[in-house]
Parts: sequence; C-alpha cells; structure tokens
Amino acid sequence: MPSRSIFRPLLLGLLLLALASGCRSFEPSRARREHTAAFSSNLAARVQAELSRPLSLDDCIRIAMSNNYEVRKADLDRELYRIGKNVAFTAFLPNVAASAGYSSYEKEMPQQHEQRFGTADLTATMPVFMPSTWFLYAAARHGYAAAGTAAHYVRQGIVLQTSVDYFNVLVQQDTIAALETQLEAARQTAARVSGLADEGLVARWEGDQARFAAELRETELDKARRQLAVLRGELLKGLGLPPGAAIELSGETGDAAMPSGSIEDLVLRALEIHPELAIADRQVVIQDHQVRQAFCNFLPTISLFSTGSWTGNDLAAHAENWVTGFSGAWTLFDGLANVARYKAAKVERQQTQLERENTFLSVMVGVVAAEAAARDAAEGARVRQRAYEVAAAKWADYDAKAREGLIPLSDALDARGAMDLAQVAMVQSRYQERIAIANLELAMGLTLVPETRNETKAEK
Repeated sequence: MPSRSIFRPLLLGLLLLALASGCRSFEPSRARREHTAAFSSNLAARVQAELSRPLSLDDCIRIAMSNNYEVRKADLDRELYRIGKNVAFTAFLPNVAASAGYSSYEKEMPQQHEQRFGTADLTATMPVFMPSTWFLYAAARHGYAAAGTAAHYVRQGIVLQTSVDYFNVLVQQDTIAALETQLEAARQTAARVSGLADEGLVARWEGDQARFAAELRETELDKARRQLAVLRGELLKGLGLPPGAAIELSGETGDAAMPSGSIEDLVLRALEIHPELAIADRQVVIQDHQVRQAFCNFLPTISLFSTGSWTGNDLAAHAENWVTGFSGAWTLFDGLANVARYKAAKVERQQTQLERENTFLSVMVGVVAAEAAARDAAEGARVRQRAYEVAAAKWADYDAKAREGLIPLSDALDARGAMDLAQVAMVQSRYQERIAIANLELAMGLTLVPETRNETKAEK
C-alpha cells in the first residue's frame, strides 16, 4: 500500500504541529506580569524622553497628541474606516478563483486505463451592471471622511482637556504658595498673641483663636498638597504617562483672547466650521446612499464570467474546456422584504436629518453658553481681585488698631481670616478666564490642533 505509506508521515507531521502550537497555554498571572513589565518599561522610556525639562502648555499638548489614549483610538478607528472603504472598492474588481486536484487509484478498475491524473479549474467573474456597489462604495468613502473629521474633533477635545489640566495644576501650585505664606504669618501671629495672653494683656480664648487659625491653615495646606498630586496625576494620564512620574511645569501658557464679534457672529461662524455639523452632514449623505442602495434591490444584476478547466484524464472528451458568457439575476418577489427595507432606509434617513437638526441647535446653545461663561469668568476674576484688595486693606487697618488697643484683637484675627480666604479665591480664579476661552473655542470648533506625525501619516 504505497499511498498509505506516503500519507502517514504527513498526518503525523500535522499532528505534531498542532500539539506544538498548543503547548504554551494561557496563564493569567504570568500574562499579567509580562504585560506589566513590558508596559512599565515603555512608560519609563516615555518619561525619560518627555519629562527631562519643565513643560510649557504647548509641550503638554504636543505630547498628548502622540500619547493620549483617545487620540490613538480615534486614529485606529479612522484606519478601520479606510480599510472598509478599500474593501468596498473591491466590488468593482473581477473575482478570480482557482482550484486543482489530483486523483490516484490503488487498484485498476474495469475500462480504467490510468491510475493517476490531475485536474485544474480557473473561474473569473466581473460585475457589469450592479449599481448597489457604487452606492456602497460612496457611503464607505463618506464614512472614511467623517472618521477623519471625528478624529480631528477628538484632538480638539484633548487640547481643551490638556489645557484645563495644565491650568488646574498651576492654580493648585499658586494656592499652595499662598497657603504657605498664610501659614507662616498665622504662626507668627499665634506666637505673638499667645505671648500677650500669657502676660494677661489679651483674653486666653483670643490666643486659642490665633492658634486655631494657624492649625486651620496647616490643614488646608496639607489638603492642597494632596490635591496637587491628584491633579498632576490627571495631567500625566492625559499625556499618556504614569501618574506617579515627576513632572515640572514651566508656566508658559501663551496668549489667548476672546473671539471677536457679537454673539450672533460667533454662532454663525460656529455653524460654518463646527466638526460635529460636518460629521452630521456626512451622515445624511451616507443615509442617502443607503436609500439608493435599498432601491437597487429592485433592479437586476448582470455579470460577465469565464471558466476554464483542464484535466489529465484520457477518458475525458476534451482536456481543455472554456466557457464564457453573461449571468443575470433579478429578484421578482421576496415576500415584499425589499419594499420594507426601502421604507426602513427612508425612515432612517429622516432620523439622521433630525439628528443633524438637533446637533445644529446644540451647537448654537453651546456657543451662547460658552460665551456667557467666558464673560462671567473675566468679571469674576476682577471681582475676586477687588475683594482681596479690600480685605487686605481692612486687615491692615484692623491690625494697626488692634496693636494700639483701639479694637479687640479678635476683630483683627477675623479680618485676617477673611483676607486669607479672599486671597485663595483670587488665586483660584486666575486661570478661569483662560479655561472659559478654551471652552468657547471648542464650542465654536476653533481649537487649534498641532500637526503630529500620526495625523500626517493618516492624511497620506
């Protein structure tokens, strides 16, 4: 049995290959350790490359454009749409299929003159009239373009989030500096008032009040330092870096100004360029093609085909055979399913148009709200600055009078506490106007996105 002796080594080899491919089974603990080690090493390399110097706001935005999770995911989504567009285009190309076989007989059969022979087939088909493919490809092409716009809009959102995180860290650093100054002043005041209380010049509870003010500032300072670690972690996560890495900010934030024009001008400008509306327009066009594609189900389809076959069997009438022709198909009745699909596609198109109208109104109200918030932030910063100036003047006056014994010391301590609170509020509002302007720019679709290597590659 020579044929069996040939197949046995082949089957044995396939069995060994299957066993070898399954030798390495999945172990969750080991897989977790390997991923942790590899990803930690990758993060350490990023930290060494990106955090070797103080970072400006532009530096943080640049890093986020390359490392942020949402940005990278948007690029991958766009790549999937690009592949889907290319797949849709293949409907215009011919399909070629080939097959081959080899037959062997162990025993001679009656009237069988040869024991072994081969066969081969080659088939090529080409669509001639299939209009649904055009609409399928057009929808895929618009989907790819919408994915590019969506990726850009994601980048705009990450620019805003990175800016907010950067400003929050700066605010917290300034808050800590203010609290440190306040704590030192409160400790000096507590020591002076405690000495006066020991000498009987002021009431004992006034000394306790001064010490409590120092303890309160120390507690607020500790809380602010812990919050700074949290805010730095959020900034680092947005940059695609480990939250525990040491980061230093240079404080360079660039210049920013309110978009010029009336609120009506801002709204009209947003309606012209906002990415969400551009995406909504694409979705409506895509749905139009879906309706046309559903209508094509009522039309016949025609294809050109050519088939060739070869055989080494001498019993065959012809060793070579070629068949060429046209094939067509036309669904005459499928239980009215095509009619239902066509009606459903028209309803889905109406839904898409309604969603675009809702997006239109959302953009309008978003611009109005963001513009109002920007003006509120500017006015709020001025008010808090003025409140601190008034509180500082009041405390200076009360402190001088308390030292001369003209007013109770507790009034001066209360004035000092009010001034400290006003100072913290002023510091925390320092960058609120910048954040509000950044929100307004995103609401209008004006946020500038730095060009990155990944985005350039995607454009190509």
